[in-house]
Amino acid sequence: MKQIQVRVQSDHLERMTGVKSPIHAIAELIWNALDADATEVKVEITTGLLGGVEEIIVSDNGHGIDYLQAEPAFSNLGGSWKRSTPQSRNRRRMHGKAGQGRFRAFALGEQVEWRTAYEKHEKNYKYTIDGDRRTLGTFNIGDETPSRNSTGTIVHVKGVTKNLGSLLTDKARQELTEQFALYLHQYPDITIWYLDKRINPSDIEKQRDDYDLGPIILKSGKKTDVVLTVIEWDALTDRNLYMCDAFGFALEEFKPGIHAPGFNFTAYLKSDFFRQLSDDNQMISELNPDVEQIIYFGKRMLKQHFRGRAAEMAAEIVDEWIEEEVYPYEGPPENVLEEAERQVFDVLALNLNEYLPDFERSDNKSKKITLQLLKQAVEESPQAVQRILVDVLDLPKEKRTELAKLLEKTSLTAIINASKKVADRLNFLKGLEILVFNPESKETLKERKQLHKILAEESWIFGEEFNLSVNDKSLNTVLQKHLELLGRTSENEQPVLRENGSTGIVDLMLSRRIPQPRKEEREHLVIELKRPSQPIDAGVETQISSYAFAVANDERFKDTDTRWIFWAVSNDVAESVRKKAKQRNRPEGLLYDDDEGRVFIWVKSWGQIIESARARLEFFQEQLQYSADDESALAYLRKIHEQYLPKVLMEPGSDDPPFDLDDDGF
Repeated sequence: MKQIQVRVQSDHLERMTGVKSPIHAIAELIWNALDADATEVKVEITTGLLGGVEEIIVSDNGHGIDYLQAEPAFSNLGGSWKRSTPQSRNRRRMHGKAGQGRFRAFALGEQVEWRTAYEKHEKNYKYTIDGDRRTLGTFNIGDETPSRNSTGTIVHVKGVTKNLGSLLTDKARQELTEQFALYLHQYPDITIWYLDKRINPSDIEKQRDDYDLGPIILKSGKKTDVVLTVIEWDALTDRNLYMCDAFGFALEEFKPGIHAPGFNFTAYLKSDFFRQLSDDNQMISELNPDVEQIIYFGKRMLKQHFRGRAAEMAAEIVDEWIEEEVYPYEGPPENVLEEAERQVFDVLALNLNEYLPDFERSDNKSKKITLQLLKQAVEESPQAVQRILVDVLDLPKEKRTELAKLLEKTSLTAIINASKKVADRLNFLKGLEILVFNPESKETLKERKQLHKILAEESWIFGEEFNLSVNDKSLNTVLQKHLELLGRTSENEQPVLRENGSTGIVDLMLSRRIPQPRKEEREHLVIELKRPSQPIDAGVETQISSYAFAVANDERFKDTDTRWIFWAVSNDVAESVRKKAKQRNRPEGLLYDDDEGRVFIWVKSWGQIIESARARLEFFQEQLQYSADDESALAYLRKIHEQYLPKVLMEPGSDDPPFDLDDDGF
C-alpha cells in the first residue's frame, strides 16, 4: 500500500466538496463511470431503521482505473488525463476534464472507497483506493492482485452525517433524467439504474425540439454556434436551463425564469464556448457578459417556443369553434403579425374556456359575442388580457361584490393608479437597495450625475410631507427660494458664505408648511448626498455643519419662524462621527441642535431611510399583497431612470440595437 497527497491547499479542496445538492454529487460519480466506458451504472442507497441514508454505492462495468494511472489521477488536481483525451477508449465523448469529480463524493459521506478492476496483459487485476474527509487530499492506494471479476469500479460512500433524504425521492430521479437526457439519446445502449429503476428519458418525454440559434457574436467579440434543445416532460420538474458543450454534456445549470403555464420542461443550451470555459477552469456564471448574451438569446427562443406550443394546445378547441361558426377570425392569417395575434388570442380563449365552466355549455350566440369581445381586447392590449381574465374570473363572489360597490364611488382607473403608485414605490425602494448596496453598482454609482438625479425625482422617500424646492443649488439660491415661499424678496444679493468664505452647494432642499393656530411656520430639509462608497466622516461632518451654521448666522434667515434640518446621507458612518451622533439624552443620529430649536444636523444611513420609507408603505403593501423583487425593481429603474443608471445595471443586450429586444411572452 502507498499513500499519496494532493498538491493543493486544504481549504481549496474543501470548497470543491461543495455541491448545489446531493444529487449533483451522485451525477458526478455517474459521469466518472461513463467516462470509463461503462455501459451500465447502478446507484444503490442503504437506509437505516429510521429511514435515513447510511451508505451509497455507485457501481459500473467500465474499464476501471489502471494501476499506473491511479497516483497521477488522484494526486494532480486540475491535471486530469481526460483533458488531453477528448474521447474514451470506445470513442465516446468525455465529460469530466478538471480532475475534481472524485472530491464531490465527500459531499455525501466522510469515507469513500474505490474498488476497481482493470485489464492488463489480457488479465484482470484489482485494488482499492480510499480517502477520509478528515484528511482531505490524502489517499491510500492498495496493492494490486489478480482478479476473476470483470472490469469496473465500485464507489462506496460511508459515514453519511448529513440528511440526504432528498436522494430517496422521485424528484432526485427526475433531476438525473434531466441531466443525462441528451447523453442517453446519443448513446442508447447505455443503462443507468437509480434505486432499482432505470433512468430512461423516453418513458416520460412528451416532446423534444431543437433550435439552431446560429452564430452568436458575444460581448467579447467572439463568435460561437449555439443550439437550444427543449424537452417537455410528463412529470413535474424544476424547469432548469443547462449550459452544455456542443455534444449536450451538462456543465452548469440556471433557472430560466420563463413563465409557461401547464408545461414541465428542461432546456439545454449547447455551445463549444461553454466547454472552453470549463476546460480553462472558469466558472460558467450568469455574470459573465458572454454567457449572459447566450442565455438572453436562448430565453428569447424559449418564449417563442412556448407561445407556439400553447397555441397548439388550443388548436383542438379552436377547430370546434370554427365548426360552430363562433370563431372571430376567417380564413388563414394574411401576414406574420396576424398569425402572432391569433396565437395570443387562441391561448387566451383556451384560458377563458377553462376558467368559465359554463362557457362551453353556452349557446353559440353567447360564445360568438364573448369571443368577439376577447378579439377586440387582444388587438388593443394583448399582454394584459390574460392576467386580467385570470384574476377577475377567479375572484370569489364576495370580492366581486366589493369591487362593484367600490366602483360606485370611484373609477377603476383611480384604483389601478393608486395600486400602481404603491407598487412603483416598493419597486423603487428595492431598486435603491440594489443601487447603494450591490457591490458592483455602489462602486461605480456617481454622486451628482446619477444618484442625485434619481432622488430628485423620488423625493417622497424622505417624507410624504415634503416637496422638492431646490435641486443642486447654492446656499444663496436656497435663501431666495425660502423667501419666495414666505412671500418676501431680498434686495441683498450678497451670497450666503460659510466660515471659510466659500459658497456651499446643497444637493436637495425639501420644504413643507406646518399649520399653526395663529401663524404659518415652515420647515426645510436640506440633504447632502454622498456616494455609497463614501462614508460620513469628519470631512462630511464639517461640510454639512458649515452649511447649517451659514444659514443660522445669516441675518436674512433670522426672525422667520422657520426650522432648518440638515441631513448627511451615505451607506456608512465613520466611528468618530458615530460616537458624536450617539449620546445620552439625544436621539440617535442627531449631531447638533441650537438653543432656539431652529437648526438641526443629522447623519442618516441609506438603510435607515429605506426602512423608514418601507414602514410607511407597509400597510398598503399588505393590502395590495405585492412583493417587489430584484427583477421588478430593476425593470422599474430601467424604465424611469435609465439615463442615470450605472452600466452594470443596464438591460442586458441594450448595446445591441440591431436585434429585436422586445420581451414578449407569458
